[in-house]
Amino acid sequence: MTSSSLSSSQRTSLAVFLQLLTLAVSSADPLPAPTLATDPAYHFYYEGESLALTCLAPTKTKIGGFRFFNQTGEQIDLRAPYSLPTASLQLTATKASAGVYTCMYFVMDSGQEIPSNRSLPLSIKVEAAPLPPTLSLDPQQEIYRSGNDVKLLCSIPSSEDYVREVHYYADLGLAVSIPVSNVKNYSYDLSITGVEVAGSYSCAYFVVWSGRLVRSERSRWINVNVKSHTITWIRVIIVGGSFFTINGLIFYFSHRQMKRREAQD
Repeated sequence: MTSSSLSSSQRTSLAVFLQLLTLAVSSADPLPAPTLATDPAYHFYYEGESLALTCLAPTKTKIGGFRFFNQTGEQIDLRAPYSLPTASLQLTATKASAGVYTCMYFVMDSGQEIPSNRSLPLSIKVEAAPLPPTLSLDPQQEIYRSGNDVKLLCSIPSSEDYVREVHYYADLGLAVSIPVSNVKNYSYDLSITGVEVAGSYSCAYFVVWSGRLVRSERSRWINVNVKSHTITWIRVIIVGGSFFTINGLIFYFSHRQMKRREAQD
């Protein structure tokens, strides 16, 4: 039977059937796989460096979300709801974070997730950071008092060259950054102004490796203990308060006595 022998209604039915078949086949096609990349893009990373895994969806369809997976296939991050065509996962390079990663995205259709194929696997390689320095105090004391000065001495391993910066860290973060010259021992003068400078300190240095500035491992933490003057201040307040109280009473009674004498005269 040829198309010319079909009636008008049959041709209409056939056209509708072919259109529905085309839609069914197109909806069954998987979404194109995203592209996974690193930012910044290096062949390997040193321990402690920061990087981002960026997953790019090559579609103009509204995105419902993204998923990131490690080399075992375990989902390590979900971004949903998320409508942008690109999603990023922040990482810190460590031995544990080295490995292979993939990502995928999905769109929502009538409340159902339609997943894309996964991206090609991306391998993250991590190398050891420069050796840690040694931090010491000069003078070394168990307790420091207000008015004392102490040097934080950061000693760089002799094998490290091209040192560009030394960072000193306190409990709450970066304390100070010092540009350096070609020497192996660096110091920071810490003035003991009170208990606010008490705490733990460490240091690290930066060298140029593979054309970029790389931070060493941090030194071990050392404690700076400062004697508290709380009790002394309490004594001053108590003694001072007593002084003013006693003198106030003396003034009051002297004043009363003087008024009585004036009244008698």
